[in-house]
Amino acid sequence: MTTIHTIDKPKEYFEEIEKLIEVVFNGFMALAMDYGYHIDNVFGKADKGKHTIYELRDNIHYRLNSSKLHFYLMLRRRADIELRFGQMLKDNPKVFDGFFMGNPHFEFAADEVMAIYDSTIFHLSSSFDYLAMLVQFVFGKNPQSNLQWITLAKHCYSEVSDFNQRKFKENVKTVDRDFVSKFNDYRAELIHRKKSTAFANVSWKLASGDVAIKFKCSDKIKSAFKKTLSKDEDFCITYVTYTLIKQTVLNIGFVLEGIKQEFAENYHPHRPVMNNGGFQIGSFNPETKFIESPSGMYWTKFMEYKNYR
Repeated sequence: MTTIHTIDKPKEYFEEIEKLIEVVFNGFMALAMDYGYHIDNVFGKADKGKHTIYELRDNIHYRLNSSKLHFYLMLRRRADIELRFGQMLKDNPKVFDGFFMGNPHFEFAADEVMAIYDSTIFHLSSSFDYLAMLVQFVFGKNPQSNLQWITLAKHCYSEVSDFNQRKFKENVKTVDRDFVSKFNDYRAELIHRKKSTAFANVSWKLASGDVAIKFKCSDKIKSAFKKTLSKDEDFCITYVTYTLIKQTVLNIGFVLEGIKQEFAENYHPHRPVMNNGGFQIGSFNPETKFIESPSGMYWTKFMEYKNYR
């Protein structure tokens, strides 16, 4: 029997995703601080409501946390289905016998799980569009334009754009080429042409009534993410969801790493932007004996994301 990669320790997998999102969010905290220190002093402007830089930052966090929630719901739903099937077998040991054209119990269960999977895909894909809007707001010549990821990538490939001299340009190109372009193609097909499919692989022990379910993903899903999922192996949709969330957060982290380099190399650490009548927040660097952006501690925590690769 072919081995199917699955989530055998749900709590550990979920906590890994939770921790990774928390680590990467430190990068967004640092980015917002560097923006306020180097580009537009937003400190002391609370009376005008939540600044756009914080809204854009929190929008991405919302999408990533939403994907984490859906992963939890998927794991919980799989456990509920296993319990339900176990009770059905207890009540009638032959309940799953006699189906020649597909078992409707299994098909319905697979559709339930795939509905959660589809929603996860939408949240993950949207996070890259929100990231593009954040990059445009911080570094673009027209900060208020709502740039989508596909346009940001085109600008980074172009030799004449707002971003052609930016340090993060290569990071964006790598992430687009290796992950996001195929991800967005898959999302478009999911929305407009054809739903995702998975096949329930159900086993149970007659003596105990214990049921184990693996919702094997289709070859089409593996083909869409062939740089992430091997075509020669089989994967449960719970494992695919975990992998796609993790790879999304890691790829976002790689873009943030380029932005970190941008601030470090192209912005003077000791020349904060000041506003008339306002104030600025800084952090004393004991090594340089200067006040610098308060982002340093957050960037340091953020770089721990590399430990999750």
